[in-house]
Amino acid sequence: MGHIVALDAEGHLVYEGLLSSKEIATIDEILNTLKQEIPQIESDLEEAYGKSVLYKYNLGKVLGGLLSKYNISASERRKFWDEIKTFATKENRIRDEGSNAETRSFYGQCYRLSQFDQEIVEKLSWRQWQDILDRVGNREDSRIFEWIRNKKEKIREDDWREFEKGLHLYLKDKDTSVFSDNELYEIYESILSMSKYWRIAFAQFSKDHPNSAKIKSKGRRSKKYQATCFQLKRELRRSLDDDIFEKAFELALT
Repeated sequence: MGHIVALDAEGHLVYEGLLSSKEIATIDEILNTLKQEIPQIESDLEEAYGKSVLYKYNLGKVLGGLLSKYNISASERRKFWDEIKTFATKENRIRDEGSNAETRSFYGQCYRLSQFDQEIVEKLSWRQWQDILDRVGNREDSRIFEWIRNKKEKIREDDWREFEKGLHLYLKDKDTSVFSDNELYEIYESILSMSKYWRIAFAQFSKDHPNSAKIKSKGRRSKKYQATCFQLKRELRRSLDDDIFEKAFELALT
């Protein structure tokens, strides 16, 4: 395609680069086509899948076709997604997507999602997929998607959020290529177990001490809990386990 349209600071339509009248006409034709097709596509997909993760997955498949049809290069994708969001869709997509990274764009994430097998996609909710697509470091080693594929039960939303935070903390400055598949999967499982322990233990603490001021600082204490788990793991030179989780939880609430 080579050229994308956008809005300037005053809300006027602008074209990238110096264009001939013929090129502008071609871009206008594409834009008008998107304005007609995208709302209908999104409406049809919502009717078929609701707002489920399969809606996003199948929308991504359609977007992939548009990239090919209009010859959108990888460097132009973010601007193309913004063009669809600004001019074509009738959906109110208000999530903060930043200004440059394709990884945070709704349409970019739908397209990325469509690159996976449907079997993997259905293992997580859309919110969980957004979490992992936002955190580039957590998915830099693609083996995490095979681990997700092999999970027999769906992961709870709250456990997943803690898992993502814990994994980000654990992977900092680590080269996961040194781990075998089984070693890496064990790491994922141990961090998920750490997350589950936090959820259960904090729920019990809140039930036993409903008036405790510590309940209001859950986020800060969760970070302390995770950091303490990894610290104890290093000091004791052993894998994460319930004994470590219990000790870390006690320290996190002191």
